[in-house]
Amino acid sequence: MSAQEGRSATVQGEIIDPALYLREGRHGLEAEDLIYKAVDGGRTLALLEEGTNGVYLFLAEESGQDPNDLVYEYAGRRVRVTGTVYKRRGLWGIVARSVELLSDEPLEEPIDKPDEEAETP
Repeated sequence: MSAQEGRSATVQGEIIDPALYLREGRHGLEAEDLIYKAVDGGRTLALLEEGTNGVYLFLAEESGQDPNDLVYEYAGRRVRVTGTVYKRRGLWGIVARSVELLSDEPLEEPIDKPDEEAETP
């Protein structure tokens, strides 16, 4: 896939605040209030992919649109997202087209690997 072209995909995982997750490792419903506070302050949500622990930032289809519209109500929850996936230099993003709630249970705590920096979702 070229950096400019997206591909249709379905990704399963947990809706997170990427900054809170990266700094403190917090996610799931225990972090729900903090996630909403961050998003209401302008932060973009992300999807922590089940199985790979890859992080996909939510993207808007057009400038001026809110990338969190479809996923806002699912903060801290496990979902299945279908949309257009983009990758550029190791950074992943998804424009959500549909979201399905899977569970209120958070993903199991990812195990950090020494070479995790080199991996991509």
